[in-house]
Amino acid sequence: MMSDDPTELLKKHGKTFNFARLFLGSETGFAAARLYRFCRIVDDIADESPDSKVAKINLDELKNSITQNTASHLVVKDFLKLCEEYDIDRNHGITLIDGVSQDLNPVVLPSTETLIQYAFKVAGVVGLMMAPILGAKKEGHAFAVDLGIGMQLTNIARDVLEDAKMGRRYLPGELVNTLLASQIQLANFEHRQQIQDAIKVLINLAEEYYQSGLAGLYYLPPRNRQAIAVAAYVYRDIGRKLLKNDCRYWEGRIFVSKLRKISLASQALWHLKTSAIASHETEHQNKLHRYL
Repeated sequence: MMSDDPTELLKKHGKTFNFARLFLGSETGFAAARLYRFCRIVDDIADESPDSKVAKINLDELKNSITQNTASHLVVKDFLKLCEEYDIDRNHGITLIDGVSQDLNPVVLPSTETLIQYAFKVAGVVGLMMAPILGAKKEGHAFAVDLGIGMQLTNIARDVLEDAKMGRRYLPGELVNTLLASQIQLANFEHRQQIQDAIKVLINLAEEYYQSGLAGLYYLPPRNRQAIAVAAYVYRDIGRKLLKNDCRYWEGRIFVSKLRKISLASQALWHLKTSAIASHETEHQNKLHRYL
């Protein structure tokens, strides 16, 4: 059963975003939590269902409900209401479901192009949905996509081993010579360097998207810039910690401590204050969307 309080899921599963929510106003923060709840429930259907066929049926039902603009599902009912309140294109929800549905089959991405396309569907489009909630100017929407893609690339870099155990290999085949998820899961010494190098490529690629996303904070109201800057700094730090650890993916998941989050939040707020980020109107780099 879906809880009436969307912040419950955020507190449990989205600790970084819940931390960043503290820097938003209560109304905006609540709306952001509602969007997170929709995205999380969609994701959980794919990840937690014991039967992929059942999961596909459930996701298709949500998708059809959005397409028909009917509130036959509670999760869709609130999502459609949110779209109406903030002028969000409800088709973005369909894009998200399409992206998450890819995880129902064994994932073996062949190229960087397909990786970016996947990251757009499951995260870049979330940036597009979040932008109106945060009061972003239209010119800032492309930058919101980039921040979402950067965060998703960080997720993939962090969770290489965990994803492999689920039969998923998001690392592009062109970087790992088409290693299978089962081979990555074994973490054999003979494959480690190759995988480490691929993770480093992803983290460096993510940095390009973070830089664009941070520049795009200019198009947000000042208070909301703070929250998104904090979220970006904390998430980006996961990749930087991975690099410091030489991307030793077999040693377990990287986390950012609460104390470190506070330190990163201070950095983000200071950089906004000193105009080190989001200081002026910036033209979007079209090359970042060349695969979309």
